[in-house]
Amino acid sequence: MLETIRIGSVRFLNAWPLAYGLERRADVTLRLEDPSALAGLLRRGEIDVALAPSIDYVRLVAEGNERAYAGGVTGYVVLPVAAIGSRGTIGSVRLFGYAEADQLRRVVLDPSSSTSNALARLLLARRGVRPHFVIPRPGNPPAARPTDAEVVIGDRALVMDPPGAKWAWDLGEEWHRLVHLPFVYAFWVARVGADLGRLIDVLSAARDQGLAARGELAARAAETLGLPVETAQTYLTHQVRYEFGNRERSGLRAFYRMAADESLVPEGVRLRVAPAARDGAP
Repeated sequence: MLETIRIGSVRFLNAWPLAYGLERRADVTLRLEDPSALAGLLRRGEIDVALAPSIDYVRLVAEGNERAYAGGVTGYVVLPVAAIGSRGTIGSVRLFGYAEADQLRRVVLDPSSSTSNALARLLLARRGVRPHFVIPRPGNPPAARPTDAEVVIGDRALVMDPPGAKWAWDLGEEWHRLVHLPFVYAFWVARVGADLGRLIDVLSAARDQGLAARGELAARAAETLGLPVETAQTYLTHQVRYEFGNRERSGLRAFYRMAADESLVPEGVRLRVAPAARDGAP
């Protein structure tokens, strides 16, 4: 009997095509979490592979390197199966402003997404804006100082129109305008020692079936999430991009360089990508 594969994926709509049908496989245990929770599950060995936020990959590798220097055996490898990315507007990663963009003092980040938070910080820094950033914690009392802007990600961001917002940035669009490369929010990361060939086969099959079923998934999103079916369809077929090719990797490297310049990640971490499956990857 094959050993069960433990997979961690994102609970948001953008990841549905990549995890399509995995919950019905007898050889898979699927966990659906907020993006920010997945790196910890991978680090603790609770899952074998995760659709990990792109910035968390750098942190995982840096931590793994430190453990290796101390005599531990650890490591992580990127699977060339797919990514969650954008080549312009993404729709579900947004920064809403309640004060003028050049006068921001306090920006509330989204606790469910480390990558989107880092992207917001980079884009503001490129405009010379360096406010105080706050991550809300459950049970904390409201801050005395008003929020000047907030990062909102996920399904609710697709239709959110907060009262009092003076402006809204789509962070995928702002990144593309600045760098002219795709942005990658997450990709599959496995623990070294896992059966990489089997993982690639299983995740590639789910990807192919899920991309072919995007119309079905949009209808399901309308029923379960309350999204307009047209919004969900546009999002899955035009805004979210699932390729993980050379341009996506160039965009990632640019993001990592900029994040290191802002001391958000260590310098010098490189993508370690497993060999592609025989039938290729998108």
